This record gives sequence, C-alpha cells and structure tokens, in this order.
Amino acid sequence: MQYYQLIRNMSNFNLRLQMVTKAEGTSVSEAARFYGTTRKTVRKWAGRFKKHGLSGLKDIKRTPKHIPHKLKAEDEARIIELKQSHPGWGPIRLIERYHVKGSNGSVNRVMKQNNLIKPKKRRWRRRKDLSELKKKMFFFENSQIDTKDLSDIYQYWPFMKRLKLPRYEYTLRELSVGATFYAYADENNSTYASIFAKYVIAHLKSYGIKTARIRWQSDNGSEFIGSVNKRINRLSAFEKVLAANDIDHRRIPPRASYLQGDVETFHRIVEDELYDIEGYDNPIEFLGKAYAYQLYFNYIRKNRYRDHKSPAEILRERFPEINEGVLNLPPIRLETLLEACYNEEAKSGYHVPISTPFRNKKGLEGTSYPPWVK
Repeated sequence: MQYYQLIRNMSNFNLRLQMVTKAEGTSVSEAARFYGTTRKTVRKWAGRFKKHGLSGLKDIKRTPKHIPHKLKAEDEARIIELKQSHPGWGPIRLIERYHVKGSNGSVNRVMKQNNLIKPKKRRWRRRKDLSELKKKMFFFENSQIDTKDLSDIYQYWPFMKRLKLPRYEYTLRELSVGATFYAYADENNSTYASIFAKYVIAHLKSYGIKTARIRWQSDNGSEFIGSVNKRINRLSAFEKVLAANDIDHRRIPPRASYLQGDVETFHRIVEDELYDIEGYDNPIEFLGKAYAYQLYFNYIRKNRYRDHKSPAEILRERFPEINEGVLNLPPIRLETLLEACYNEEAKSGYHVPISTPFRNKKGLEGTSYPPWVK
C-alpha cells in the first residue's frame, strides 16, 4: 500500500514515526520502498525527528503569522450588512456599488463563512457550454417566456392587497444578449399571454426585427397551450398570435423546468432586487419603478456569466446595426390593451404605447432612477 493511501487510513503522526523508525533500523531507501514514497520524504521526516523529537512529526501550520491584507472586523460587518440587505448581490456588485474593501475572493469568503450564499443546484448542462452557444445566436433567435405569481412574495403581498397591484408578471427573456421584457395582469390565462405576445411583437417589428425567423419557448402552462383537455389540433389564443407572425413555438417536456433557466433566473433576480426591497404609494409608482428596473437591467446591470456586460453592451458589440432602443419596452398593465385587442379586426390593429427616447451619448433622458442605480 502506498504512503499516500496509508496516510488516509491512520494518523499522520503514527505513520511518520513508523517510517522514521524503519529508516533508522534499515535504510532510507528501504523505508521509501516499503511505504511507497520517495527518499526525499523519508529524509524530511527523519531530519525533523532528529532535530525536534516527536513534536517534529506533527503537521506544521502553513498559515502565515501575519496577514497584512486581512479584512478588519468592521469591514466584515459591513459586508454582512450589505449582503443581508441585497441577498441577490455577489461580491463584484457590492464592491462596484458600495466600494467595499477587499478582493472578490475575500468578500466571497466572508459571505460563505456567515452562510449568506445560497447553494446552487446542479445544472443539466455546463453553464460555459450554454454561454458559448448563446454567443452564436442572432438577435432574438431564441427567447423564453413564462409567468410569475407575485402573490407569494412576502414583501410585495401587502402592497398588492392594499393598492390592488397586479398578481402576475408575464416575462420574455431573449437569449443572445439577455434582454428582458415584462408586463402585468391580474389573471393568468391565454388571453393575457396573447396580448403580451402582441405587445412585444409590435415593438420588435417597429425596429425591423423579422419575426419569421425567431423561436419562443414556454412550459406547458394553460396560459400558453390552453386547456389540457382541449382537442389536439386546436390552438390557444397565445399560439394563434405566434402562428400569425410565423414564430416557432416550442414547449419543454413536462417536469423539465430547468430548460427555462434564463427566464427563471430573471424571476429570482427581479424578486431580490425589486419586489423584495421596494415600497409603493400607488399603482402608477409601481409601474414607474418596474419600468426603471427594466431600463437598469437591460442597459446598465452587468451579468458576470456574459463577460460582465449588460445586454445593451452586448447588443452594441455583436449587433451594431440594430438600434439599442429595441431594449426599451415599458412594462404595462395588460388590461389596458384588452379592449383594444377585442376591436383589433375593426381597427386593423391596436395602439401600442411608444417607447420614450431612451439614450443619448451622455446617458439616460427623462428617467427617474431607483436608489440602486445611483
């Protein structure tokens, strides 16, 4: 049995004492052959035993006696306080926004030691491989659409009940740059899903995006595929909208929510960075803060899994011919478009709110920043 296997099965001290004793009784070479190690290792422990006795066979701590760059107690306390205030933020964002002292590794170590980092679930596929795949997609080639029930968010629920805020968020996340659009409704059904689809499609077409070559992926929720008891060849309202615009609709297999990882990740992020920390005085303020967060997410917030770049930065690098205003689509209450959708055939279309001019060379125009953007 090799020395390195033996050392796992017995105390280091006893094994080293036996090895040194055998070396003194025979030779260094014989002890090395017997324990399956090198003569250098035998000489090292024999030398320590001769110089320090039995204490020389104990492990020596490798940690330095003095660490000049070690974080002070007050710095660690500040990291813990900021992490508790922003559970979804990592060390990079804390350092960038609050100028926290310490490197990424030291800040991350403080978070781990205080159990402030949630364990990540294993992915079905390596994230690196997915990132490389997304870099080869053209703009809006693939998107994921889903809904989020906001009523189970503890901090949001009181505002929802008191101010009659919407219960459901309809979300579409594009995969090549990571841009996200969303809107709200009080109900979760195919009617509102189809209205949301029309709202997004009209916006994309206004920027010259051809819908005939894009693909939207959803789960098997009734808001996307209709009643589970429907006839096989009957399309839901949502599916009819996609078919009318030549959009390829793909459904993931049952119990395979991990295939919706991008849009599910956004749901976790927006809950941590918006719904968990913001308060509202009225429904208009709610939509304003939701809009401000969307601008922040699409134009400013950097994604470490995308080379620490925002969706707007990726769009400018990979697709310079596309106007970056395409990332600016205000979140709305889908109920406001419901009546217009019913009159669609008579009016040959319906009104879609026009996005306000968003960006010039100096930055944002006419946008009220939420506190975390400043």
